[in-house]
Amino acid sequence: MFRSYYVYALVQLLLLASVCLVHFRMTDMGILEPQSIAVDPKERVPADRLVVFVKDGLRAKTFFEDYCNNLPLLRQVFLRQGLVGICHPAPSTDSQLSSYVALFSGFYEDAAAVVHNWLLSPAPIDSIFNRSSYSYAWTTARMARRFPDIHMATVLSPEVSPGIDMDESVFRAVDTFLLSESQALQERTGLLFFVHLMSGEDASGAPVTCGNLKFTDINVWKMYKRFEDSFPNQRTAYLLTSDFGFPHSHGCSNKSNKLVEAPFFLWGSGVNHLTTIRGRSFVANAQEQKLPLQVLNPIQLTPLMSALLGVPPPANNRGRLPSGFLRVSSRYEANAMHTNSLQLLAQAWHLLQRHKAGLFSRALPAHWLNFKLMDSFVKAARVLKQQQRFKSLLEYTSNYMPAIVKCIDYYMDYYRIVLLVAASVALLGWVYCLRCHLERPGGPGDSGEISEELSDCLWGSNIISRAVTLFLVALMCLQRVPLGVQAVLLLPCLVWVLALRALKRSGNMVSCSRLMWPLVLAQIGLGGFFRRYIMAMGYLGFACYSTRGAFRARGPHFYLWLLLLLALGYISVLPESIGCSHRNILLISIPLTFVRPLAFGVCPGLATLQINGAILLAAFVHVAAASLPCLMALSSWVYFFYIAYSQRRSLQITELTVFNLSTLYTLTCTSFESLVIQMLAMELQLGLRLRTADEQCIPAKTAALYILVYSWYSIFATGNIPALVVDFARIMNETCFGYYLWTSGLVIALKLLLPWLLIVCILGGAYKDLWSQERQIFAWLMFMCSTMAVGLLWCVVNNGTSREIVGSFAAIAVVLVFPFLWLLLWRLAHLKVANKWISQLPTHLSPPPHQVNNI
Repeated sequence: MFRSYYVYALVQLLLLASVCLVHFRMTDMGILEPQSIAVDPKERVPADRLVVFVKDGLRAKTFFEDYCNNLPLLRQVFLRQGLVGICHPAPSTDSQLSSYVALFSGFYEDAAAVVHNWLLSPAPIDSIFNRSSYSYAWTTARMARRFPDIHMATVLSPEVSPGIDMDESVFRAVDTFLLSESQALQERTGLLFFVHLMSGEDASGAPVTCGNLKFTDINVWKMYKRFEDSFPNQRTAYLLTSDFGFPHSHGCSNKSNKLVEAPFFLWGSGVNHLTTIRGRSFVANAQEQKLPLQVLNPIQLTPLMSALLGVPPPANNRGRLPSGFLRVSSRYEANAMHTNSLQLLAQAWHLLQRHKAGLFSRALPAHWLNFKLMDSFVKAARVLKQQQRFKSLLEYTSNYMPAIVKCIDYYMDYYRIVLLVAASVALLGWVYCLRCHLERPGGPGDSGEISEELSDCLWGSNIISRAVTLFLVALMCLQRVPLGVQAVLLLPCLVWVLALRALKRSGNMVSCSRLMWPLVLAQIGLGGFFRRYIMAMGYLGFACYSTRGAFRARGPHFYLWLLLLLALGYISVLPESIGCSHRNILLISIPLTFVRPLAFGVCPGLATLQINGAILLAAFVHVAAASLPCLMALSSWVYFFYIAYSQRRSLQITELTVFNLSTLYTLTCTSFESLVIQMLAMELQLGLRLRTADEQCIPAKTAALYILVYSWYSIFATGNIPALVVDFARIMNETCFGYYLWTSGLVIALKLLLPWLLIVCILGGAYKDLWSQERQIFAWLMFMCSTMAVGLLWCVVNNGTSREIVGSFAAIAVVLVFPFLWLLLWRLAHLKVANKWISQLPTHLSPPPHQVNNI
């Protein structure tokens, strides 16, 4: 083994950093110049000004519900003019500002960009606000900071007027502005007005209800009429849409990853009115009049807005201008489409140039759309434009743009698969290195005695490893590969060098047959991240196999243990409880937490009963009446520090610790998970008691298997990592600790670590000899967790809901860090359970006839 735990920690940290680089590496497009749009001087742009209404929380289902009766005023408009449709969001992030970046800049932010903007100052982005001649906005402070190029932003706060009154306050602000400034803007063109319709409720992500939508309909109608009165030349276009993307989860009510469709309504100057139904349609009124339903991607609205104002699309826009939406000449539409294609081509050209900068670029795989084909496209489009064949130009450019977008996506993720393979090879090398450090029980430890054949093989492997490393370094330098990519590609070389050195010293390595159970349980634990019942099946199988001797001599404790085991297995098929709020069930679990040790004959002591009883009574009152949450939070933290620093002497030290930790865990619960964890602790205690009837000690490998199975099942029995990290954080205010920004991370850590500490205390209390096998147990846990990490590496995502992104990364992070968390909990449990004075007592005490111990 390595002499220091720091070596293990360093390698695990490098592997975790490689995961971040693989999945969350920012691909900087660089600074691109916007294209210039060709407009005939004799031909006017479709609209002099554009008004964009964005209603937070508005969903297509609500918009089209009940024959659009929730929008009686706007329905009068789209029955005679404009276009109505829905936006199909792509799987981008569900950050609060990502939907606005997609709408006004024309591209989807990935998780790397969101994290970068959150940790550091937001990266400047080109948007339609830059392209317009002058822009005005009525929005939030966050939006104003994200789009600093808005020329005049009026900041409104959703907390000013709760509920539907917020729309009314926005209308008043817009009305005041038009009264004072509209006369000065009569002759200006290229104006953009952004009206952010938000409410205190909807700003948090809750969908708009039918009642709220009717008030929105009234206020949008009033603002529409106010703009028409202020600018009577009929040269104003309007767009109504919403923040689109994924539904925001609220507790356990919405954990679906299904994309949410957002409606849009475009009308006014320069907008076509299509009545011919060629695809999808919707019923617009009670007379069942049908209108065509347009289907777009959100980023297609960006070049559409740019074309309405006669300005070039933003430089980083990846949306394609939809055909037939503008009421303009074929010349204008073809020129707008041509400008859009050139803007996309500039991005593909930039990425291809960066890729071709290396010496061996021609030998590496590339997209079929090369420089030659790009030049051919530009020349062909120029010829069509010079020949004034505008319909052909429109068709040619619109058909070519999907290939350009695919080329952009190809080079944006160019290194992704290679990096994934490199990180996987590094993880596999680390697994083999850890396998070489696993020792047979009773062996002499690491030895330098290896066979001559193996020595020659290792010598040749070292030569090949160094040659490959030098070749990779030279190739990447000549190819000008980014430094972060180089680091990940060289990581397998470093890890396999460690593996070869470990193999050279492994004179007492375990046999492959002894690795069967750890590998099987590691794969079952990996399956638990995808289906909870897989982990339940592994837990049931392991518990039955480990306690198989008790099936021959059945007694009352055996049947109680079997009942608990089957109940815990059934719980895995129930809905997740972590991140859900079930106050009635929580009210039942609180008194059961207090009664459980007494019912099984454990006497914690009068002081412990009084203290735990008082905090549980306060928790019961808090959950039932929700009175004085600040006082409850303060009491919970006082109790936490009490059990953290108190050290009591007791012959039932394990039972006392279990009672205290169960009480503390109950304070972090919002549903029945407290009952589940206490049942799991009881089952483990009973199972170990049944097992100790046959053997007085267990080897380090068996202890590591117990720790792995029970620790992970403590999570999967009631939820999963995303539920713990994301959903639980959203309803943390319903726990006794409450939600406070400076303590939320610690509460989540308690929720995760307290069941693990319970398991360690029970295991260490049952087998006192385990405290001397710390390094062996740690090595086995490192081996199994690294094996699980190989599979989880391919499951990390960098787009989707925050629950998917954070959950997928948190899963592999927790798996890699788990052995070190266990090491901290192991030493903490040693302080609580393995006291010097109690270790001098006999290992097994005969309990009084009226008292049942060790439950």
